[in-house]
Formats: sequence, C-alpha cells, structure tokens
Amino acid sequence: MKYQLIIIGAGVWGTSAALAAAQYGLKSILLIEANNGVATESSAKAGGIVTDLVWNPEDVSWVQRSRILYQRAFAKSQDRSILQRYGMLTLAEPSRAALLEKRAGGLLDRGIAAQLWDVARITENFPQLDRLRRDTVALWTPEDFHVNPTAYAEATVSEARDLGLSLRLGHPVTAIRLESRQVAVEVGGEIVMGDNVLVAAGTWTRKLLQPIGFQLPMRPYRVQLSSLDFPHGYHLPILWELATDVYLVPDGPHNLLAGDGTRLFEHDPDHYQTTGDEEFESTIAGHVIDLMSRADTAGLRTSWAGLCASTPDRRPLVGPVADRLFVACGDQGFGVMRGPALGELAAQIVLGEAQAPHLNPLRYPLTDFPIRPGFTLEEDV
Repeated sequence: MKYQLIIIGAGVWGTSAALAAAQYGLKSILLIEANNGVATESSAKAGGIVTDLVWNPEDVSWVQRSRILYQRAFAKSQDRSILQRYGMLTLAEPSRAALLEKRAGGLLDRGIAAQLWDVARITENFPQLDRLRRDTVALWTPEDFHVNPTAYAEATVSEARDLGLSLRLGHPVTAIRLESRQVAVEVGGEIVMGDNVLVAAGTWTRKLLQPIGFQLPMRPYRVQLSSLDFPHGYHLPILWELATDVYLVPDGPHNLLAGDGTRLFEHDPDHYQTTGDEEFESTIAGHVIDLMSRADTAGLRTSWAGLCASTPDRRPLVGPVADRLFVACGDQGFGVMRGPALGELAAQIVLGEAQAPHLNPLRYPLTDFPIRPGFTLEEDV
C-alpha cells in the first residue's frame, strides 16, 4: 500500500507531526509505532515540565507554540490529565542570584509573569519547604505547567484519525529503502510505500538510518525519574533546584515525581537499564528530605530510566537526509517542552511549507562528541 506520508515513531514529536500533516490536507498518512501504545517510551518517561524559562530565541518560540498546542489539546479533548497548572519555583544559592535576575528580566520583557523570592517568601507560599537554607533565592514562574505526554499524544492521534490518519501499533520498522520516486518501509513483514517518510523515533532514529548509510550526529544518554509516595499529602509547585539539578513534579495529592539521575555517556536504546539505579534512588530520597520534613515519611513507589538524545550543538535535528526522507529528533533533554512545535515544524518541512537549513540533520559529520547537559539556564554549556 502507498501513503502520501509515513511517520515512524508515535511520541510527542511524531503524533504532533501527524496531526499537522492531516490539518494541512494530506489524506493518506500512516503513523507507525513499535510499542503497543502512543508515547509510551521516552515521551512517557519524561518529567513533563513546560516552562518559558528558556533563553535561546528559537526555543522561546517553540515553547510558546507548544504551550498553545498543549492547551488546545486539553481544551478540545476535555482530558483533564493532559495539563496541570502548578507554576514552577527555581531554587538557587546566592551565587546564582544574578542569573535568576537575568532570566526574570527576560521573562518580564516578554510579558511573562516572574518574581524573585527570598526564603521568607518561599515558605510563606509553600510552608512545607521547611528545610531550605536561609540564603536560598528563587524564581517563581506561575504560568509554568506539567503535561502528561501520553495523554496529549492520545488526544492528538484521536483528532488526526478523525481526519483520516492510519495508525499501526506494536510493529517495529525493520528496514527503510530509498527508491527512485518513493521510500519503502518494512514493518510487520510487509512493505509499505510512502511519497515521503519522516523518522521521528527518538533515540532509535540513528539506528534506523545507519543501514542505509546515514550517520546522524546524535548520542543517546540516560536519565532517571522516581515516584515518591507521600502518605500524608503535600502542597508544592514544580520545583527545580539548580545546585543539585533535582526537579520535583506534583503528580496527585500523594505522589511526587523526582528526578536528577542523568548519566552523560552513550547508551544503546535497545540495551539499557530501564529501571532506576539503586544509587539514584537513595540519592534522590536524600535530596527531597533536605528540602522538607514531610519527606521523612515518604516512600519510594518505583523508579525508571529513559533516554534523551544529545547533539553536538544541543540543537534538534529536523529536516531532510535524502530526497523524500526526513528526520525529527535530538531532544537534548527537553523534547516534551518543545515537542508539539517541533513535530509541527517537521511536517511543514516535509510538505514544503517551511525551511530550517540550520537544523539540517547532517550538519555535523561525526557522531563522536561530548554529551552535554540538557535543559539549563546557562548560555555557554
């Protein structure tokens, strides 16, 4: 069978691309996912934080657009699990107060609410943070929210299917072949043909393209997240502590997501530990206890690990690698935050509605480069 567009990978990027292409009027789109559900791999394992606390102008525009698309899916689907408006508190030591002030000024210049708080203001609003150092400073960004990537992807696919999208779950792609006027994709023992193919398979994208001679400048690295049980409940915003790079995300009245377990070396997406390290579990528990006494009675529900994709310049890889073959990957640890916009951009590039040569997936010839941190307030990492 032949399709106008085949998309490989049904995470936040791939599902967003599918809906955008369908809205542009394509009538035959096939979305292929190796797992049995959409956004159940790297997207599902992400922290789900959406904040305007980004400094690169392009990231600013992508986050703003992604905010709109998340809120649109939330309003259209009426799925209340898609989006939770908690606000975010970024905690720092006095030595980084100037950086927080700079970021606050940038937000205010863009018309986005931001306030600098001292420890008295922090504990006035969130008294459960009762173990902070007296010299702690913070940036409060009340418009930041948390998203459920899987719920968003499900709502997006549902809307796209109403526009004619075909979905194939539980079938990994085993081969891609370039032909003269189309691209052949082998999936589930069958060959399907596409006028164009977009590979948005996250950290698997590089492995899918290697057999046909394309070496993407992307290295997968591992991140970890845990789920903590608070039997007596708590009241917190999203928290990000710069000194430890710990982030906490409310997940219901008795469940708190906590992460910091980044491992900055390359991992094979087909062979990596998907559960959290014992060292990570004990370290993250200690970090949370250092912030609040309520954590003394908390327990570990579970922990898990997922993969992020680092690129040489920390920018995504979006665009063509050959005639009719495109990729969208390279999340650098904050792919969910920008994912809907980048998926939409990828669809626009495939359809000839946009160009982004600076995101050329083959702009760097080598895949051996240092893996650098993902989301950061710094400009020179």
